[in-house]
Amino acid sequence: MTDFKVNDSVIHCREGLSKIFAINTINECNYFLVRAKGNHGETIYVPFSSANDIIRPIMTKKEADELLKYMKNIKKEFNTNTKQRRDEYKRKLLSGDVKEIAYLSRQIYFYFKIGGENNTEIKLGPVDFDMLNYAHNMLMDELALTYDKTRDEIESFVARRIAKL
Repeated sequence: MTDFKVNDSVIHCREGLSKIFAINTINECNYFLVRAKGNHGETIYVPFSSANDIIRPIMTKKEADELLKYMKNIKKEFNTNTKQRRDEYKRKLLSGDVKEIAYLSRQIYFYFKIGGENNTEIKLGPVDFDMLNYAHNMLMDELALTYDKTRDEIESFVARRIAKL
C-alpha cells in the first residue's frame, strides 16, 4: 500500500482531484476518508486494502512532463460509430489510468482544433462532450496542482509546455 496520510491530495479513479481528510476504522477495517474537490458533503470510504486501486498520489513535475510528452504524440482518432466511441470513452474514464485520461483530453483538443461544431469529420453529441470534458477537467485539475498554477492558468501553460517538448 502506498503511504497515504491525512491531508494528502490524491486522484480518485472516478472523482478526480480529492483530499484525504481522515482515517477511520469500521468493523476492524481501516478506511481513508476522502472528499472530492468541490464535493464538500459526500465522504468516500476507501479501504486500506484496495487504496492503490482507487486512489493514487498526485503526479510529480517529472511525471507530468513525461505525460505531456506522451500527449504530444497522441494522434487524432475519432470512431464514427457512436456506441463504440462512447464505450471506449467510458472504459478509459473508469480505468483511472492517467494516460487514458490524457488521451481523452487530447481528443477534445483535436475536435475543436479541426473545426468544432463545423467539423465535417465527426459530430460529437452531448454525452461525448460530457465524457471528454470530464477527462479534460480531471487532468487539468491535477496538472494545476502539480505545476503550482491556478486552474485558469493551466490550460495555456500545458499548451505551451507541450509545444516545447
